[in-house]
Amino acid sequence: MDATTSQTPSRPQQRRITHIAPGSRVQGQLTGPTELLIEGEVEGEIRVDAAVMIGSEGVVHGPVTAHVVRIGGRVFGNVTASDRVEVAPSGSLEGDVAAPRIIIAEGAFFKGRVEMTGDKAEKAAARTEKPGEPVRPPKGSPEPERA
Repeated sequence: MDATTSQTPSRPQQRRITHIAPGSRVQGQLTGPTELLIEGEVEGEIRVDAAVMIGSEGVVHGPVTAHVVRIGGRVFGNVTASDRVEVAPSGSLEGDVAAPRIIIAEGAFFKGRVEMTGDKAEKAAARTEKPGEPVRPPKGSPEPERA
């Protein structure tokens, strides 16, 4: 496998990053607690308890699950994040995305479905009307005219 783990100094302590270099191709399942930077090609499932960054040359064929997912390259598969998903202007995502926060930049390519998860989605679902109940305008708005 062409994955390398390097240490980059951080504020109070060092952080570990696993790097898939350009020109490298990895097949199989990638899991672990460290950040992952993909500038090569990965075919298989990625499940990381940190951030996953797909660089502008990076390509992923398979599902990605992480705390944060940043896409600058291409992803062909579903993406799930516990914090947020970001698709950069150079990024391309073909698959469904689920996260509390989703950012798709102008110029990015996206084909799939979006599901907002987490506290905000639960609060929004609680505010929706129940089937069979009349829909009422928000307080302070004028009543609709009746014929």
